[in-house]
Amino acid sequence: MLPAAVIAGVAGRLVRISALLTLPIAISVILVSVFTRAGTHVLFTIGPFDATTEGVDFAGQTLVRLFAISTSIGLFGLTTEPRSFVLDLERRGLSPRFAFVALATLEAVPAMVERANIIASAQRARGLDTEGSVRARLRGLLPLAGPVVLSSLTEVEERSLALEVRAFGKPGRRELLWRMPDSTAQLAVRAILVLALIAAIGGRITNTFPRLP
Repeated sequence: MLPAAVIAGVAGRLVRISALLTLPIAISVILVSVFTRAGTHVLFTIGPFDATTEGVDFAGQTLVRLFAISTSIGLFGLTTEPRSFVLDLERRGLSPRFAFVALATLEAVPAMVERANIIASAQRARGLDTEGSVRARLRGLLPLAGPVVLSSLTEVEERSLALEVRAFGKPGRRELLWRMPDSTAQLAVRAILVLALIAAIGGRITNTFPRLP
């Protein structure tokens, strides 16, 4: 994931986002695994809990897996435009309704964040304190949450009406005029990755996949 992120020019952002996503789970994994996993080699003791080498090893492996998952999802989000992804899925045979649901899901969080920033700026212009103490920020959540939720519902209704006006519910296959650029090198890399994935799954099933010492 990291070499691919370097090639895409998003390595710094990817590492920061992945670390933030992994941190809350990582803390709980470390505490639970290190101090509760049974083992023969005790590193140190805190009260009734023993930190074992086996617990540290298990926590390290789990953290690597979590970081790999978060970097793969983060790299996909940073390098893939949602609309291009969904339109290409529809071109490959996905139902337009499922494509719309997928697009709305991918764009929901960024759209709500952008809408919340706009509403927060408008509320600050009216004198609402949203950048002061923790108490002031908590007090300012309610005036922000209400407009964000209501504007989201209004946008869903407006988008539904706009889609129906454009014959979104019309049966039959649609002809898409746009096509995602796809070079021969990309096709070759995807084929190699698919074959590698099949080989890895087969190796794990047959217990012949090479393991690290």
